[in-house]
Amino acid sequence: MSHPAPTFTLHPLTLPEIPHFVTIYFTSFQNAHSHGCWPRTPAVRAWWETMLRDELHEPGANWLTAKDTTTGEIAGFCKWVEPQPGKEVDESLPSWPEGADERLCEETFGAWARRKGELMGRRGFWYLEIIATAPAYQGKGAGSAMLRWGTQRADEQNVEAYLEASPEAVRLYQKFKFEEADKIDTFIDNARVKATWYRNLFMIRQPQSQSRSS
Repeated sequence: MSHPAPTFTLHPLTLPEIPHFVTIYFTSFQNAHSHGCWPRTPAVRAWWETMLRDELHEPGANWLTAKDTTTGEIAGFCKWVEPQPGKEVDESLPSWPEGADERLCEETFGAWARRKGELMGRRGFWYLEIIATAPAYQGKGAGSAMLRWGTQRADEQNVEAYLEASPEAVRLYQKFKFEEADKIDTFIDNARVKATWYRNLFMIRQPQSQSRSS
């Protein structure tokens, strides 16, 4: 007997849900960069939880959960940042947690922030800063629901949308009309990841007419 595909509704992320966010983040991101930067330790987890609490109510930030409408289970999380026309892209970096590969974090996150500034300048755009879907819900529509939330607003406002893409997510982003604008390859070699190249893509989506939007 087949089961109907799940459907999802989006809700604002709440403080009590932050630990679950971190769990989903670490279980969904299994690529070389994530493992290279972040050992799965209590100190790193605590750092992520603190960062999320600090950023939850920052101006222009939309932290959302995708919930299964049948079970109420949280399927994923995302952060969409509203357009800030005329404002320089923030290229500052945080202090990294104990145990993280600080050199790798500085190299990659620093280069990615600079590239966003170079590509997008001061024009206003919707920015998908983070998105993560629980492994049990991957490929079932939760990621699409979260992408649709931001891209529809970009279309309504006739502005671009921007994101940084891990290789495994590119096909989903392309489905929503994001196109590759640039890429950076990083060689990762530390205690957790041995001699591996990792490619990060920078993707821009032009606003779509309402008759053609997803």
